[in-house]
Amino acid sequence: MKKLPLDYIKTFGSTVGDDKFDKVVALFNFDGSDGDRTTSGLDASNNNLSLTYDSAGDELSTTQKKFGSTSLYIADNVRVSSTEGFNMGTGDFTMEAWFYFTTLSAGFGIFDQWNSGTSLARSQLWHGSSAGGQLKFYHSIAGQSTQTISFADPTISTGSWIHLALVRQGGTVKLYVNGTADSTSGSTSGNVHRTDDMWFGDQQTGGGNAPQYYMDDLRITKGAARYTSNFTAPTSAHLSSAGDSFKQLIVNEDADGVVVGTSGINASRVAHAWCNWDGTQAAASMIDGSYNISSITDSGTGDYTLNFSTAASDANFAATSCGIGTTNQSDVLCRPSSASAVRHLSRHNGSAYDNPDAAIIVFGN
Repeated sequence: MKKLPLDYIKTFGSTVGDDKFDKVVALFNFDGSDGDRTTSGLDASNNNLSLTYDSAGDELSTTQKKFGSTSLYIADNVRVSSTEGFNMGTGDFTMEAWFYFTTLSAGFGIFDQWNSGTSLARSQLWHGSSAGGQLKFYHSIAGQSTQTISFADPTISTGSWIHLALVRQGGTVKLYVNGTADSTSGSTSGNVHRTDDMWFGDQQTGGGNAPQYYMDDLRITKGAARYTSNFTAPTSAHLSSAGDSFKQLIVNEDADGVVVGTSGINASRVAHAWCNWDGTQAAASMIDGSYNISSITDSGTGDYTLNFSTAASDANFAATSCGIGTTNQSDVLCRPSSASAVRHLSRHNGSAYDNPDAAIIVFGN
């Protein structure tokens, strides 16, 4: 096999992808057939979330679409299934989608969440109390504070596609409309910890009105403020992978596969999963960065089970991990729990220990 010059690879090798894809917790392009009410298989994130249609009129539609073959028409309510990924904690996040409003009723939700059994725990972006009114962000913590940010500029209209991006960076929430930041922002450093279904349409409380709109290219990113200043609204559908920068490139003569892109990858040489986490945090907030890890189960001091978003073909994979203590490296052991999870055990100075800085990588098909 002939060696390839590295400068040739740099010039012609594809690296197109989303460098924040590991932080995407929901990604719906809503592509399908006209009239479909498909509930599963539409989420291109690693969470494989589903949809629930609350009205006979809620469906995929070719009548209006921003990208692809169809968009989602919301006549009443459509819900995205609950996930721990919607627990934003106190960190950064970005919630964005394209919207085409056919009517504007008073008091409807766009990103609307409640926490089960906690009547005051809620966050939502919603349309104000009068038709044609302002967009507002409402955030409350049960038994604590309630805050409403009334955005000044965006009086949304009907009959055209509008890109909305709700972004929190360092505790400050901004709304971008077609890439332009609203003149109003607000501080919400509190814990946005809702994990229930996310509603689009009539408010989850039932006190609003169905607005009737089309939605396309919904993406929710946890742990990253994608937009920190004005930007050009997306001109194509969001990418549904991390791109070739995460894929294998072999250039030595003895390798059994030379690839640039998606074809011919030797899966046994590519990481099945990886994760960095802080074991001193609550399980829902441990993960700092990951690929193909859906959650961490905390089974006691120094005992973590990392659950795969997509299972391995069997439990005969290989894994290695490490953990750093407050003063030096800990003794760790990692081993397969099943085809769906890997276990990490940590000790420090002879005792079980929660690592403030731990990492694992898994290889296997």
